[in-house]
Amino acid sequence: EAVTLLQQYKDLHYRLVDDPEVERRITMCRTARLLERDPMDLQIRALGPGVNSSAHDYCPLVTADGRELYFTSRREGTTGSRKDATGQYLEDVYRSVKQGEGAWSKATNVGPPINSGLQDATVGLSPDGRGMIVYRTSDDLVSGDLWMTRMNEQSGWGPLERMTDRINTEHHEPSASIAPEGNEIYFTSDRPGGYGGRDIYRIRQLPDGSWSLPLNLGPVVNTPHDEDAPFIHSDGVTLFFSSNGHNTMGGYDVFRTTLLDGDMNGWSDPENLGYPLNTVNDDIFFTLSADGTTGYFSSERPGGLGGQDIYEVVFPSSQLRKVVVHGLVTDGLERPIRARVLVMDPAGEELVGIYNTDQRTGRFLMVLEPGGRFALSVEAPGFPDHAEELQVPAASGLLEISHDIVLGSGEDQGLTRHEDR
Repeated sequence: EAVTLLQQYKDLHYRLVDDPEVERRITMCRTARLLERDPMDLQIRALGPGVNSSAHDYCPLVTADGRELYFTSRREGTTGSRKDATGQYLEDVYRSVKQGEGAWSKATNVGPPINSGLQDATVGLSPDGRGMIVYRTSDDLVSGDLWMTRMNEQSGWGPLERMTDRINTEHHEPSASIAPEGNEIYFTSDRPGGYGGRDIYRIRQLPDGSWSLPLNLGPVVNTPHDEDAPFIHSDGVTLFFSSNGHNTMGGYDVFRTTLLDGDMNGWSDPENLGYPLNTVNDDIFFTLSADGTTGYFSSERPGGLGGQDIYEVVFPSSQLRKVVVHGLVTDGLERPIRARVLVMDPAGEELVGIYNTDQRTGRFLMVLEPGGRFALSVEAPGFPDHAEELQVPAASGLLEISHDIVLGSGEDQGLTRHEDR
């Protein structure tokens, strides 16, 4: 019906016969019709009143182990109880903890220093849950920048530090995502030189600790319209984002693209995640657990509590399944070590991934294929290079492995524990 009405509108207004916006709307309607006829095998549910409210709730970010949820809300009770020009409460960051299968604790305001009485929105979370990117406006509540905070196990979230000028400019940079190794950041910006609207960019940390110039992901990912809410998965190569410029059903849809082997800025054609995850409304801020089974996103669709709500999507076990490997690198006295863990194929010829430990805690987190055998090479200043083998079980119910690495004088060994979740 919508296609027919748009076509009639074109016929009545002959000057719009070649109008690109009318053609775009017709294409959206046809895409929606096609995707609704072939729904994906997904289970979707709203997270309920413990997390969602009658106000806007959006930008869910889940730690890689799937146990903590951070999100942004405009509900009553935000810091300072201030409202913007539209009558909505200013944004604050909230937290919920998973209590069981499908159950989340009642969300609580994370408080200062993350929430300040300005617009404070969480937009990026490191896989270990100890680093958070926050978008905060200035006092005028219009312009804003991206800031970083780190979790201290004793004192909680630390002071916010403004992120590099490679990201923050006089233009609009509303969202970002941290790569699993911590040395890459994907972000969106409407700065000049892009392909139109908001584009997705990437920066990398250089050996001296500084950041590279921003690299636009190119016309395969970016369109003349808006790309937003990038989320780089814990596998380091799968990028999820929302766009109103690709083949959407209407508004923003969630898409997936993959970094191609052998090309450091080559991306596969973005794939629409399909209906019923995507709808004719805005579906945005998608994030995926490290094991690939559970995603979270924001949507304003019928049946919600009001405004944007947060939804959970469960993929069939045959899709996207991964195994989370976490652990510690320590010395013989159980002191944490800053190290680099290289994951190779068993022959040591093909690089699977590079993972850096947290410099304060020695923790690392990797995401690997189930049933695989991998060669680990650990490099740390002041220690001899360490090599060992890691076998990842193929058991379908096994999603998480704890693998600690002890570096010493030739007697180093990896200790592996399996955890059913």
